[in-house]
Amino acid sequence: MSSELTYDDFLNRLGIQDVLLDAGYHLNKRDGLRYPSYVRTDSDGRRVRGDKFIVTQNGKCCFQPPQQKVYNVISFIKEHPELFAENKSGVSADRLVNLVCNRLLNQPVEDRPARIAEPRRDSKPFSLNDYDIHKFNPQDRETQKRFYPYFKYRGIDLYTQYAFHRHFCLATKHRTDGLTFANLSFPLVLPKEPDKTVGFEERGRPKMDGSGGYKGKAEGSNSSEGLWIASPGGTGLKEAKAVYVFESAYDAMAFYQLRMGQAPDRQRDFRSAVYVSTGGNPGIGQMQGLINAAPQATFHLAFDNDMAGKQFAANFEDIARKRRPVSPDKIPADMRPFIESFDKPLKTTTDLLAIEDGQYAELPKPLQELYLKYDSAMAEAMEYHDSPLVCKEDKQEAAETMNKTYRDFKSALLEKLHLQDGQDLSPVEIVREVPSEGYKDFNDELLGKIQISQTGGFKTDRDKTEPTLKGQEENGQRVTTFHRR
Repeated sequence: MSSELTYDDFLNRLGIQDVLLDAGYHLNKRDGLRYPSYVRTDSDGRRVRGDKFIVTQNGKCCFQPPQQKVYNVISFIKEHPELFAENKSGVSADRLVNLVCNRLLNQPVEDRPARIAEPRRDSKPFSLNDYDIHKFNPQDRETQKRFYPYFKYRGIDLYTQYAFHRHFCLATKHRTDGLTFANLSFPLVLPKEPDKTVGFEERGRPKMDGSGGYKGKAEGSNSSEGLWIASPGGTGLKEAKAVYVFESAYDAMAFYQLRMGQAPDRQRDFRSAVYVSTGGNPGIGQMQGLINAAPQATFHLAFDNDMAGKQFAANFEDIARKRRPVSPDKIPADMRPFIESFDKPLKTTTDLLAIEDGQYAELPKPLQELYLKYDSAMAEAMEYHDSPLVCKEDKQEAAETMNKTYRDFKSALLEKLHLQDGQDLSPVEIVREVPSEGYKDFNDELLGKIQISQTGGFKTDRDKTEPTLKGQEENGQRVTTFHRR
């Protein structure tokens, strides 16, 4: 067996172009620059504006303009883990580099389970009592001034801040060292307990040059289930007709501001909608809790328009798909005649078990036999119940037999369809929302269009030779229907 390769081996034997190609980038032959450049394209084959890397140092490094930070093979993989198939929960950055580079070099790698770090035992659960809270009051300009730097560089105007003012604050944590740092904080709640704050999605004060500062979640936050949930119109998840899901609260507010300006005839719809942020990579618990808490909603997935965002949307759809096991493409072929025999849409497994005369004949033979046993036991139990000649003990025994045969039939039927007792089967409708062509997310689009409006319809002087972007419509929406679990 060959010896294990080192970082020096990876840097000597791999070029950055190998890694860029593996990450989904393509050589941009039209660029005309001295150095090769690699760009990303969307699902329609069109270039994603702003997502370009330029190769330097004889193919060993690259950078992403306008930033000057240079990546080599190692640092590129570590700082862009979401671009690689080996990126799984619990895989460390060093392990990811080894897996990707060895695969590119066709070298076998020892198969070992991912090492998952144990949670900190001394981590204190999140508590609002640990913070001083400063709220935004729409009626008091003095309370609003402290929020200015957090929203200015994001292009989020006062009207949007007014709309969401109940759903953000400035939070200053009590520290033992006496230092104080305030973060713009978006409260995280559980979908089933919307009045209980279980953490914060946090954003630090931007730097003097306007570049981003700290972003993360408050210590002790329930990141696996907690979500930022907001509605300008005060709509709850239970009543929501439309739920828009984002990776950050900034994106949600930017989307709202864009849509309120683009579709004045739908402003009431956007105010009554519910806006949700996962605060980063959406977790299974977050998505399951959201679907279960919004039984009437259409879910608009507004994740970033990059590889990771597309994967998040696919994960959400997969969870929704598992909530439609009685759909024609999921049920066993021998069960389809039975499912199709119902003249009304099935809402829960209770509807599924409300079998009328003749429907049992559409079941596969083993289930038919179980149903007939139950039907016979039920008839006998009813006959015994109404007869004054049958003793109490025999009546009780007949009732127990009826109940047992019913449980046997129900268990076999649900198992055949991969259902759980009491499962909700109502439809889940999903719409994919993406920013305009060339933008990674909705906050990026908002900033881009503000810049366009300030430069007379052009984003930069160089763009004045190109058609204006004003008036371009958003990409088409794809609608998918699943059923809930």
